[in-house]
Amino acid sequence: MTRRMTVRFAALLAAFALVAVACADTSGDTTTTTTTTAAPSGGDTTATTAPPSGGGGGGDAVFIAEQWPECLNPIQSCANSSWLTWMSSTHVMARLMELEADGTFVASPVLTEAPSIENGGLVENPDGSFQITYNISPNAVWSDGTPMTSADVEFTWRAYNDTTGVLSSAGYDIITSVDASDPKVAVVSFSEAYAPWPDLFGGGTNYLLPAHGFASTDIADDWIDEIPISGGPWVSVSFSQTEAVLVPNDNYWVEDRKPLLDQVTFVPREDTDTEVIALQTGEGLVAYPQPFGDIKERMTDPIAFQTHDSLFYEGLWPGQRSPNSGDLLSNEAVRLALIYSLDRQQIANTALGAVYEGDVPVLNCGGWTPAQGDACDGTDFAGYTQDFDKVEEILTADGWTRGDTCWEKDGRELDIEWNTVAGNQRREDVQALVQQMTAPAGICWTIQNYDAGELFQNRLPQLTFNLGLWAQASSPDPSQVALYKIDDIPTEANGYSGQNYTAWDNDPDGEHLRLSELVVEADRTIDPVKRLDLLNQAGDIVAEHVVWIPLYTLPNITAWRTDLIEGPIGLFGPNTYGTFANMYDWSLTG
Repeated sequence: MTRRMTVRFAALLAAFALVAVACADTSGDTTTTTTTTAAPSGGDTTATTAPPSGGGGGGDAVFIAEQWPECLNPIQSCANSSWLTWMSSTHVMARLMELEADGTFVASPVLTEAPSIENGGLVENPDGSFQITYNISPNAVWSDGTPMTSADVEFTWRAYNDTTGVLSSAGYDIITSVDASDPKVAVVSFSEAYAPWPDLFGGGTNYLLPAHGFASTDIADDWIDEIPISGGPWVSVSFSQTEAVLVPNDNYWVEDRKPLLDQVTFVPREDTDTEVIALQTGEGLVAYPQPFGDIKERMTDPIAFQTHDSLFYEGLWPGQRSPNSGDLLSNEAVRLALIYSLDRQQIANTALGAVYEGDVPVLNCGGWTPAQGDACDGTDFAGYTQDFDKVEEILTADGWTRGDTCWEKDGRELDIEWNTVAGNQRREDVQALVQQMTAPAGICWTIQNYDAGELFQNRLPQLTFNLGLWAQASSPDPSQVALYKIDDIPTEANGYSGQNYTAWDNDPDGEHLRLSELVVEADRTIDPVKRLDLLNQAGDIVAEHVVWIPLYTLPNITAWRTDLIEGPIGLFGPNTYGTFANMYDWSLTG
């Protein structure tokens, strides 16, 4: 998975008068379960029981990480790993705004209240500029005892703009100043309105940084294998490629978030089999696995698992500047032929049939999921169904001829290199299915898979992948600037910053520029009706030019040993912060 992560939402901001973002109706509850079966409508289902209360008896617990970040830096390329958020950043980083378990934006304990129009915290000026006032709690301190102040807000703004290879500076790049004259009041001024403002300095996967913890606002070389200063309930005491250890933050000021456990250790088990075995043997007590084919047969008592709705969406991502297949995948005719060669319903059923009853819903939106309401109207890609005659028509018109196995043009076969995470059973099953499915259409494949760190933290930022299969996600806000803004294509010139990994920028009619302009304009548009129209226009362009190929939304799964650990486990399973977010409330049984 990559890092732009999400929870279930209908809309971010209907009007500035809203202090918190309204949630879409979650079709299931978030209590722990002993068995679960996901239905096509989504939601947590069957055999729900009230979460047991923690015992508070201390002790050490080992949790399982399915992927492993290469470093701990929370805003640079290492942060492209979802697992950095789930096993580290969520627990040790401070935020101004945060997400509750149901996905609602609220003030974090760092603030005295959420900015709103009513309290003067949000101001849209007649000239179009925008201002947010954050009031910092007098109780908020870093783990070393240093008070959190407005200077930290100013430093964080500069760090997101100045750090080499920053994952995304969206929103920070239109801040014109931060008034830090009052240590407990930060006044942030923008050149124009910014609808996803709750995601800055916090929200889903942004953070507040301690100004006194760095020598420079370019923090690319900092916090690689240690985070010496915490702003959350836990402190990171060690990190290597074999384990990460967290202990309680003795200076954390929020009483009901002080950890019950004495220590938590995350260990990497990066393929499906070793992850399941670690749970079965009791080596690890809680896991957050992706769906796999025989999950119901292998996750049996005393293991319980729970399926959660999420906004993760999985698809095929053509790297249009990739070294091997780039000149193929930058060809729109090839991308069109590819999508018409696929039976996406069969792919979805193969990938997720173990956790859904009946046909798995196929995703037909160009960067959104149904959980985001009208931003995903389900029409963008609905017209693309398997049609081998269309494949032949498209490729013939583009100058290809059918060879014995693959289409050929100018002495080259239509052979696409395909990359995903090695050892991920679901994705490797999809690769095997698609190879068989598209053979009659004359499309050939070279499979080259990588471990998650190599794929997400090295190859994606350098654009050295080819056709990728991975799960992408967003903030609860439907912003898609990071996916489609031209300036967010990573390049050597911009220090390989940005997440526009498909790098679509070659349409002769300028539609790539129009897409970039639409997503930027949407983020600057406060009116929800106008914003939705801009997002729908962007989705139409993504589908027409097959910028990527959506397959299905990807549910999250929480699995744990009921005989060894207890608490409100699964409460944050659908959330951006991941199922471990409230592990401060968990305790060992007995």
